[in-house]
Amino acid sequence: MRCKLLLAVIFFMQGHVLLAAESLHPGRFEMTLVDDQAIGYATFQSHNQKVIQNPHGIFMAYIRSRNEPYTAQNWRLIRSIDGGKTFAVIHDATDATNPPVLETDLHGNVYMIRQDFLKNSAYLYIMNPTREYRDPSITMIPDAAAGKYSMVIDELRSRLYYFAHNNTFHVLDLQGRLLSSNVLIRDGSHACLQYPLMSLSRDGVLYAAWTTQKHEKYLYWDIHVMKSLDGGNTWMDLKGHVLQIPVVVDDSGPTDRITLNDEFEVHTWLSSFMVFQNKLHFIYLAQTSPSRQHYVRIDPRTGEREVDAISEFKGEKLAPKGLDGFFASGGGRIFCVHQQDGKLVCISSCDNGLSWKDVAVSDNQFNPYSINGCRHVTPDGYIIGSFTDQASGGGPSKVYFIKLKVN
Repeated sequence: MRCKLLLAVIFFMQGHVLLAAESLHPGRFEMTLVDDQAIGYATFQSHNQKVIQNPHGIFMAYIRSRNEPYTAQNWRLIRSIDGGKTFAVIHDATDATNPPVLETDLHGNVYMIRQDFLKNSAYLYIMNPTREYRDPSITMIPDAAAGKYSMVIDELRSRLYYFAHNNTFHVLDLQGRLLSSNVLIRDGSHACLQYPLMSLSRDGVLYAAWTTQKHEKYLYWDIHVMKSLDGGNTWMDLKGHVLQIPVVVDDSGPTDRITLNDEFEVHTWLSSFMVFQNKLHFIYLAQTSPSRQHYVRIDPRTGEREVDAISEFKGEKLAPKGLDGFFASGGGRIFCVHQQDGKLVCISSCDNGLSWKDVAVSDNQFNPYSINGCRHVTPDGYIIGSFTDQASGGGPSKVYFIKLKVN
């Protein structure tokens, strides 16, 4: 029998956000309304990880408000200890930043990086469960401020990698010491770096992918990828040719290009990217007429394009299409959470991207923006993430935490 939806109610008491989750059908998304007074870019964007889980709870970062010159953003780190039904604010500050990016380790420590555009620096926060994730240790990363950035943890090497769209790449250890900072990317003949993404394989190969922006024109130009076998010290293309650092970022440079030859004059934007079961998985929208929703699988050793489901990326009935979405993996499957006609959808593959099956669709329609989430299915079998339901007409937008049982 069809369940009735419960209205989400927000209470702000002593720094806590108490929320009621929706009641859902099997195969539907659980959703918790985290904030109904946020800005439209609250969860910007799907290229990095702003929701994580460890044995001490679920952690989520977003921006609540901003000033007009974008130099004073109220950002929050919130925590849930009841599976995402309610959240408490554990850090609340105002800085010149975008939403912080998050990682966690096997010991339950939380690693968070935020920006300060005015100080031209980024800041790594390390939060310990023994202190209830308060009173963090903080490391300044000079010359690392940028509007788009990603981070990935490498526990085998006890490292954090941070890649920012001001062309810089930084390595820190898990105690917060800055080990190296380098200019990794440089402008090409046609375009510059915009959205950086990273993914780490089980055997320690680090992959960096990105979207570029055409010079002197609002046009997302092309998408590229490269790899490092030694934790970011040296880089190579997928076939193993060593690259000269800084690497030319666009099609005039040596890295492997994901976008097609006839897609240069339309926007192409990489929503998500993941290495899974020895393959590289990409999802991007080319705004041709009609638009092309690409799912691409590439061999990371040869650069061979093995699968390109142009406009055929779908399950039985669900067909994701749009700019925002993310991959997650777990239980031998890769999942894609995306949107279709204003609804959140999830499809999955058991054969490493050769075929896809329907998993779930949201009951309600939204104006979804920045659908992002944790790269890995949680140990208790959930995909977790967040998105912004953007308001029309300039009113306040809503921020949702999402959760989906997948095993």
